[in-house]
Amino acid sequence: MTPFMMRVAELVGAEGEPDLTPMPQTRISRRIATSTGADRQVAIRSLAEQLVCEANAVLSASDDHLTLSDETLPHELAFSVGYRGRAARVSTTFEDGTAYGRLVGDGFESELPVELESADALPDLLVRLLVESGLPHHPVPVL
Repeated sequence: MTPFMMRVAELVGAEGEPDLTPMPQTRISRRIATSTGADRQVAIRSLAEQLVCEANAVLSASDDHLTLSDETLPHELAFSVGYRGRAARVSTTFEDGTAYGRLVGDGFESELPVELESADALPDLLVRLLVESGLPHHPVPVL
């Protein structure tokens, strides 16, 4: 099992409600070069796919599973990860030679627009989504 799979397995196998996990590291959204923004979005999206698959492998067949949905709009790349009716959306908008990242979703409200600090913040984002959505609890077989 990967470290992320073990983290999810610990949460699923825990008795009672787990402590709220830390918020993912974010920063105030800022305009950056288009190429940097595109590279960043692709790196975060690629890791999201891997982590969603890992988490879903830990959840039993009768559990709800994480979903991953891509959006490709004329000037924006975005994806959403959902679980039990809640979702987090990570996007990058491109305009006038700049890129602008944004994180929005249930439990991730902010007065100022924010984006993930880096792809390293993604595991905390997914775990927080799972915990806040009511993760099921049952024994997890070692894979």
